[in-house]
Amino acid sequence: MSNFETDAEHLTRLAVPVHEVTVHEVTIPEARVLDLAGSGWTVREALGMTWQWYVNAPAPTAGNNVADAVEAAMRTPGWLPASVPGAVIADLVKAGELDDPFRARNSRHAEWVPERSWVYRRSVELPPVSTNHRSAGQRIVLEIDGIDPGGAIFWNGVLVGEVHGLYRRTRIDLTGAVPESEAGEGVRGQLAIVVEPSPDSEPQVGRTDRVRVHAPRMGYGWDFSPRMRHQGIWKGIRIITGQVLIADVTARAELADDGSAGTVTVTAKVGPPPGSASLPVSLEVSLWDGDREVATRSVTTSRATGWPGDIRVTLAVPDPKRWWPNGFGEQSLYRLTVTARVGEAFMTCMRPVGFRTVAMVQNPGSPSGALAYTAIVNGVEIPLLGWNWVPASSLYGTISRERIDHLVGLAARSGARLLRVWGGGLIESEDFYEACDRAGLLVWQEFSQSSSGMQSAPATDDAFVAHMREEAEAVIPQLVHHPSLLMWGGGNELDEGGVPLTEARSPVLATLRDTVSRLDPGRHWVATSPTGPEFHNRLDRIRDNRDGQHDVHGPWEHQGLVDHYTLYNAGSSLAHTEFGVEGMTNLRSLDALVPADDRWPTDRSNPVYRHLGEWWNNAELVQASFGARIETVEAMVRASQLLQATGLQYAIEADRRRAPRSSMVIPWQLHESYPNAWCTSSVDYRGDAKPAYHAVSRAFLADRVTIRTERAVWHGEETARAEAWVWSERGVGATEVVLRVRDAFGTVVAESTRAVAEVSRPTQALSLEVPVASLRAGASPVFVWEAEWLDGANVIDREVSIASAAADWRDLFDLPAATVEIVTTADPGDPLTWLVSIRHRSGPLVPGLAVTDARPVTAAGYSVIEGDPRPLLPGEKREYRVRWDVAAMRTDWALLDPPLILDSWNAGTHAIPGPRATETDRI
Repeated sequence: MSNFETDAEHLTRLAVPVHEVTVHEVTIPEARVLDLAGSGWTVREALGMTWQWYVNAPAPTAGNNVADAVEAAMRTPGWLPASVPGAVIADLVKAGELDDPFRARNSRHAEWVPERSWVYRRSVELPPVSTNHRSAGQRIVLEIDGIDPGGAIFWNGVLVGEVHGLYRRTRIDLTGAVPESEAGEGVRGQLAIVVEPSPDSEPQVGRTDRVRVHAPRMGYGWDFSPRMRHQGIWKGIRIITGQVLIADVTARAELADDGSAGTVTVTAKVGPPPGSASLPVSLEVSLWDGDREVATRSVTTSRATGWPGDIRVTLAVPDPKRWWPNGFGEQSLYRLTVTARVGEAFMTCMRPVGFRTVAMVQNPGSPSGALAYTAIVNGVEIPLLGWNWVPASSLYGTISRERIDHLVGLAARSGARLLRVWGGGLIESEDFYEACDRAGLLVWQEFSQSSSGMQSAPATDDAFVAHMREEAEAVIPQLVHHPSLLMWGGGNELDEGGVPLTEARSPVLATLRDTVSRLDPGRHWVATSPTGPEFHNRLDRIRDNRDGQHDVHGPWEHQGLVDHYTLYNAGSSLAHTEFGVEGMTNLRSLDALVPADDRWPTDRSNPVYRHLGEWWNNAELVQASFGARIETVEAMVRASQLLQATGLQYAIEADRRRAPRSSMVIPWQLHESYPNAWCTSSVDYRGDAKPAYHAVSRAFLADRVTIRTERAVWHGEETARAEAWVWSERGVGATEVVLRVRDAFGTVVAESTRAVAEVSRPTQALSLEVPVASLRAGASPVFVWEAEWLDGANVIDREVSIASAAADWRDLFDLPAATVEIVTTADPGDPLTWLVSIRHRSGPLVPGLAVTDARPVTAAGYSVIEGDPRPLLPGEKREYRVRWDVAAMRTDWALLDPPLILDSWNAGTHAIPGPRATETDRI
């Protein structure tokens, strides 16, 4: 979102009202904005220094025929249509210069792009200003929010500014470049921006001490992203005209511990008109709750003796509403307006702010020396369940607000409270933070630093330390006003000798800590994640140093149908901030990603699959887990996703069963930045949830019954054992827990019931043992553990976990066919929401039941489909809610009856009929 966007509905970071004005001879008092975002740009490549030929500058002099070459080049076609914000590669794809880099191995065709400079150019008609604008004290300022990796800016062929680093904003005064006689005549100018080649840096397997830039590492080649370095004007750009300009606003909202009062401290960089530095500058700060002004204060100062000058105001706010994390209350947000005036001239900016208290405290039972991993927000302990967040696209200049809203919305719907912004990616955007503010998602923002395969400690020289201090000074003030911002981190997996770094052993981390403390005092800080002292959540490390498992990472792979349960049952960490399970993408995305002739085999012997997620291709383990019975792509997708869903759910629930000693549980990863065939993401690149997402959503429930067991297969064991555990974040009174074993046809083989007193912290309710021989006696060795938590006739929660009395899960392929009945109705109050009812009619249980979007991936908008990873038992009815994106419905009338598919292991694949919409003109 641009600094000066005027959409108040979205509580933009910086907004300016724009009204119709008449051009007067002397002055136009209100600052005006010309947004230069959009498709009015052109771009062309430049090798070496040929960019000088394309910026409308005079031809350079040289002792050869360079002048003639320039003249010829300027007459040569080659300018391609482009968009800003955007990415060079995306513009080349749209222009037909590159194949789609998000298909097959096409990303390799784009690896040459960042070796060149790229010239972006457009004509600009300036907003009206006074005819005698300089003498009238009016300024004309170009503002650019971000060029990746940096670039040079030319106005009518004259170099007017440079920016180095994608997080650096720049403001360039063009006042002197516009002749006075032309200013009131709607003068046109030529703006050219030369985007620099992408600098060399380290891919994932490299050395962190050779990294010299503060930028996302993943584009240089990562386990979930092929080498595809980003370039472009990736954030907003605009021209501001006016007599008084606000260059920037920093706002910090604080709440008294008892919630009785709040304060907002505002620092505004304000510049008076040229030649009027002695005039008083008035700054009016107001706080709005909707249309109601709840507090205001105005100060007048003559301190602003140059441009920009800082003016500081503290606003008292009586009895403010509190902002709460997701699931704990309302996300109350206020609109802060800041208006600067010099005489009749004025400019207004806006920030969203919210009030909450936060304290990070040690976990109960923490070993000596452990850091604080428990969050107390507004006096309430908040279990920090969440997701690791990566950029929503490798071409991050192309990320839309709608895409961010969709992904953040999925995170919130899963029950998450926290997003860890991974240090191999971005300092996230304003769109992202505003979405988190609205959704109640706390944010752990890491600086763009990450480990490497060969060496993982940042450089220590003075120049790099100074560079990172300057980077922190550039980014921290942009984010401090967001109530969602919980904490800062120095980077991802920064360690030396296998031990996570501390500030005492890294001058860069010490500098970042000190800069955060100075510019964002009181906000929580950690040097890196994991914080250690142990790095790995590994069985040998748990056994050797159980009390050293404070904040740990890993593993990211399914450990097998026995070892996975052994590892996670043994866990002892206080915080588990990165771990995952791999699986294939959804069939809908796979069809768009991999050409039909390249889809089999799905293992690493296939070069297309090696390119699309080789690190996470566990086809060998999946085949072993299913008795080498997988013979089709569809079967591999279904089997790998079942392992991912059950494995990730079990890992999270094992961590949660150790609460409150375990307080942070953050799986890797919500979504992916690049469409992979195999990945650890729970949402695919297209924005469709995988079964793992729905499994995690169940594991995140506030009131939960879970099943603790030793393994998923019981061959060679005499007795199968399981425990039912319950917890409630808000507490419940006396209840009852039932634990059963059912065979594949739903018959109860064994059952146990126990009354449970008041429940809050995780509690083992009861256990159940069954002879394995009795589980092999039926028609199928497949069986399920079923746990029900009952409050009288009310089911608080119910869990069904699949298992087998055999050595693997191959018998899922031999389950007899089941039949289901499908009925779809539209929500009476909302035709964009469908209710899909699935009733089991005959046959055995149905694993892997899923409702999915079957439209082409190019179809407009998103579908949000509720899912349930549990097997459907005989006689059971299940309802899925499907929400269609409103914008898509308005642009694609075919969505009035869009295709959905019901998929499963043994109930067939069915097209789901949609309810026929009526009175469509109302949508």
